[in-house]
Amino acid sequence: MNAAPQSIVSLLTSANQRMVIPVYQRPYSWDEEQCRQLWDDIVAIGRRQTGTHFTGSVVMVLGDEFSISGVNKLLVIDGQQRITTLSLLIVALAEYAKTRPERLTHVSYDEIIDSGYLILKYKKGDDHYRLSLSQGDEQTLRSVLDHLEDPNVEILEGSHRIINNLELFRTWLSKIDDPNVIWDGIQRLEIVAIGLKQGQDNPQLIFESMNSTGKDLSTADLVRNFVLMGLPMDEQEKLYANYWRKIEETLGADSYDEVFDEFLRNWLTVINAPSTIATRDVYRLFKRHVADNGYDKPGQMAILLKDIRRYAGHYACITAGACEDKALRTLFVRIQVLDVSVVNPLLMSLFEAYHDKALSRDDFISILRTTESYLFRRTVCDAATNSLNKFFSSVIARLATVRDDGGNIREAFEAILLGEEGTARRMPDDAEFERALKTRDCYAFKRRFYLLTTLENSYHTKDPLDFSGGNFSIEHIMPQNALNSPAWRTMLGDDCERVYDELINTLGNLTLTAYNPELSDAPFEVKKAHLKGGFNKDYLMLSQALHHTNVWNEATIRNRAEQLAKRALEVWPCPKLDSTVLARYKPSKKKPQAAMRAVTFRTVCAMTHIAPGTKLFAHETGTLLEAEISEDYGIRLANGEVFTSPSRAATHAKELVTGAQVSINGWKYWHIGEDGPLLSDKRSEYLKHVEGPSLKAAFWSGFYDYCAERQDFVIAYSDPSNRVENNEWYATFGLGMRDAHATAYFAPRDGWVGAGIWFTSITLYKSLQARRNEVEAKLHGIDGTVEWRSPSSASRELLIELKADLASEHWDALYEWLVAAMLRLHVVADMLRTTSNDNSGGAGTNGDTGTYQKDDSAVSNHEQQLCETDFDEPAVLIKITGVDPSSMSESELYDRIRCCWKVSPNRVSAIHLALGVCNGRVVEVYRVDKWLNAEEAKEQGDGLLPEDGRYLFVGKIASDEIRNRYKGRFASELSHGQNPIRYVGDV
Repeated sequence: MNAAPQSIVSLLTSANQRMVIPVYQRPYSWDEEQCRQLWDDIVAIGRRQTGTHFTGSVVMVLGDEFSISGVNKLLVIDGQQRITTLSLLIVALAEYAKTRPERLTHVSYDEIIDSGYLILKYKKGDDHYRLSLSQGDEQTLRSVLDHLEDPNVEILEGSHRIINNLELFRTWLSKIDDPNVIWDGIQRLEIVAIGLKQGQDNPQLIFESMNSTGKDLSTADLVRNFVLMGLPMDEQEKLYANYWRKIEETLGADSYDEVFDEFLRNWLTVINAPSTIATRDVYRLFKRHVADNGYDKPGQMAILLKDIRRYAGHYACITAGACEDKALRTLFVRIQVLDVSVVNPLLMSLFEAYHDKALSRDDFISILRTTESYLFRRTVCDAATNSLNKFFSSVIARLATVRDDGGNIREAFEAILLGEEGTARRMPDDAEFERALKTRDCYAFKRRFYLLTTLENSYHTKDPLDFSGGNFSIEHIMPQNALNSPAWRTMLGDDCERVYDELINTLGNLTLTAYNPELSDAPFEVKKAHLKGGFNKDYLMLSQALHHTNVWNEATIRNRAEQLAKRALEVWPCPKLDSTVLARYKPSKKKPQAAMRAVTFRTVCAMTHIAPGTKLFAHETGTLLEAEISEDYGIRLANGEVFTSPSRAATHAKELVTGAQVSINGWKYWHIGEDGPLLSDKRSEYLKHVEGPSLKAAFWSGFYDYCAERQDFVIAYSDPSNRVENNEWYATFGLGMRDAHATAYFAPRDGWVGAGIWFTSITLYKSLQARRNEVEAKLHGIDGTVEWRSPSSASRELLIELKADLASEHWDALYEWLVAAMLRLHVVADMLRTTSNDNSGGAGTNGDTGTYQKDDSAVSNHEQQLCETDFDEPAVLIKITGVDPSSMSESELYDRIRCCWKVSPNRVSAIHLALGVCNGRVVEVYRVDKWLNAEEAKEQGDGLLPEDGRYLFVGKIASDEIRNRYKGRFASELSHGQNPIRYVGDV
C-alpha cells in the first residue's frame, strides 16, 4: 500500500489513466447538502488565493493491465462520490467557459477538454472517458460528457442525482460574483491518494476503516462491498448483473439506502430466529452468516445472492404492493396500513413457506387475515407493542419447526396466538375487542380511517370502494359543536352534556362522507335531507341505519355502535381451536432448542461436509426412494422438484410413490447413503460443535425467554425478552442503584456460569463486605462458590460461580440456577437499600459511613436496559471514563460530556438530545442547541475549546420529563466497546 498527498488536479489529468468505479460500490448518492459543503470549501480556498485545502482520501486498486490503446484502469474503492461531484462541477465550468468566456478568464473550454479533466480526447470507447461509474449512473454521465462535446447528443436522465447536481452547479455558477474563484479553488484541492496492490493488500479491511467524510455508508453499501469486492472483476460484474442489481430493482429506487437496510435486517431476523437483530448488528451478523455457512468459498456466493433475491421479492410484495396475486396484495396493503413493521420478518418467513409449497394459498390467506385481526385488535385495545419484536421472532422459529416436522402451519400459527392468552402478547378476545370498539375515542384513534373504510368494504367484497383519492373524511353525525345548537340540545335530551361527552367521538357517532363542509353542524333532519351528501341519499352501508331513524340521541348512537361492533367481530375474527389442538402446540419449557432454531438444512450440509451430488435414500413401503442434494443445497427428487426443507421433500416423495399426502419429519426420514446416518444425526453432530458468538447468542436468547416466564424475576429485574441479540459472555441487569448492577455469566471456554453484583463504588462494596457473614447466610443453599473479587482498581464484585457441563441439553437447568442466584443477589442488594434508609446522608455513596442512599432517579422503569425503541427523537450517547460523576458539579459534568471525538458532522447536525454515559449508565441528559468545531468554538468565545478534529455541543439540561425517561438507566447494550459515540433514533 502506498499513500501520498497530491492535488486533485494531478489525479484528474494523469496521462493514459482512467478511473473506474467497481460494480460493488454504491451508486452516486450525494445530494445538495454534500454538494454545498464541497462548493463552500472550494469558494473559501479560492478566495484566499494561498495555501491548499485537504478534501479527504482516494483509495484505488492499482491494476497492472493496460487496454489496447495503452490506458491503465484504476479501481476506486473510496472517494468516488467526491471525484464524481468534482467532475460534474468541472462539466458546469466547461459549459460556462464556452458560453461566458469573458467572465471565466482563468481557464477556457478547450483547456478543460484538452487537459483531460473529463475525457481522454484521442481515445475511443471506454478509454475516452476519464471516469466510469457503476451501472445505473454510467449511461447518464457518459451522455453528459458526450453532450458537452456535441450539443446535439441528448442527455439521458436515468440518474436523477447526476442531473440534479449538475443543475445545482450551473445555478450556483450563474449567481457567483467571480466564477474564477471556483476554478482557482479546484486547483488547490488536495487529497491523500492511497494505492493498493492487486493481490497484496486487503481493500475490504481498508474500506471498512475509512468513510470519514461525505455521506455515511449504509449497511447495504457495506454488505455489497463485502460480497463483491474480493472477487475477480468478471465474477463481480456477473453477480452484480444477475443478482445484486435485480435485488435493487426489486426493492425500488434508492433501495441501497433505508429500504435495503431494513430489508437486510428483516431477512437476517428470519434466518436467525428466534434471536432479534438490532440495526447496528446487521453487517456483523451478515459476515458471520457468510462464514458459518461456507458462502465465502469459491462459487458459493451466487447461492446466497439467489436466496436474498428471492426474499427481496417477498419483501417487496409485503411492503410495496408488488404482489401479482390480488387477494394477497390487498391483505399485505391492509397489514402495512397498521404500521407494525416488526411483523414483516414473520410475513417474509410465511411467504417463503408459501413459495416452497409448504403452505397452501388458502392457508396463507387465512394466516394473513388472522395476522391483520391480531394486530388490529391489539391496536384497538391499546395493547403494548414493545414485546412483539421478540414474540414474532419466536413465532418464526416455532413455525419453522412445525414446517420441518411436516405439520400444519396455519393451525400452529393460530394456536400460538391463542396460547398467549393472559400475557402481554395476547390476542384480545371478542368481548375485549367489542367493548373497546364501543367505548374508546375512535376519532382520536390513529387508525380511524382504516377502521371505517374496512368496515364499509366488508359489504363490498366483490367490488370494494376506493377510498385512496382523499375525497372522503370522517363525519360526526352528532356534530362537534352540537352543544352550541338548540336543536341538537333538544334532540339529545335533558342530559345532553353527559351524552355529548361520552359519545361524541365513539364509533356509533362516526361515519364517512365526501361532503363534510356541506353537512357541518346542521340539525339531524337537515343533515339527512341535504341535497348533496345527505344521509338519506348516502350509498355507503355505514350510513344505512340513518335512513330509518328520525332521531339521533344516546339510544340510537349506542345501538349503532353495537351493530358496527358486531360487524367488526366478523371483519376481524378471532380463530377458534379446541383445547386438544391448543395443547398440541403449547411450547415446551426447554428453551435451548428454540434458541438453536436458526439451523437450516443448508447450514448442516455446509458445516458437516455433505457435498452437492450426495445421494439420499429412504425406505417407503418396500420401495427404496432416491434423492440428491442439489448444487445450492436443496433436495432434488426423482421428478426434478427441488425442496429446501427435508420434510417437504419427504412429504412429496411419499406422495409420488403412494399417492398419500402425509406430513413427515424429513430429518428422520432421509439417510445419507443407503445404510448411512439420518439427516437428524448430522444435525446433532453440527449442534455439538456450535461455539463462539453463535453459542452465546443462543444461550442468552433462551435465558431471556426463560426469565420472561418467571414472574418473580420480572418483578425484580423487568422483562428481558425484547433485548437485542447478545454475543457476549455476560448479561447485565439493573438493581436501581447508581453504582451497582447485577450480572449473569456464561463462560463456555472455562466451563462455568455465574451471577454477581458489580460495584463501581469501592465504598459501597466495602459497606457490603463488612456484613460478609450476613450476606453469605442469605446466599446459603445456592450451589456454587461465593467469591469477593477485585477485578480492577476501580471495580469490585460479589460473584457466585458454578462449575457445570454447559452442553445445550443442560441449559434448562442452568437457566433455573441462574434465576435462583440472581433473585438471591437481589435480596442481598436490598440490604444496601435498607441500610441507606437508616441514614440521612445525600444520594450516592456516603463517605463517612460507607452506606448507600438509593438514587430515586434510577428506580422504577429505569431498571431496564435502554434500547433503540426508547428514543422518539434523534440522540447521541457520549461515553465518559475515568471520572466519578457524583463528585462533579453540574457545570463540570456538562463540560466533561459535551466535548467529543469521532463525531460525524453530518450526523450530529440532526441531534436533539445528548446523553452522558458513565460505567454503563446514563448520568445526565441535555437538550442540544448546536455543535461547534474547534474554529467555531474559538470564534464564539466558548470557554471549552476542543482540539482540532473534535466537536462540542452547546445546550442545557433537558426537561424533567425527558431526564426521568433516560437518567439512571443502563445503556450498555447501546454504548459499548471503545467507540465513545453511539447514535440512536433517526440520525
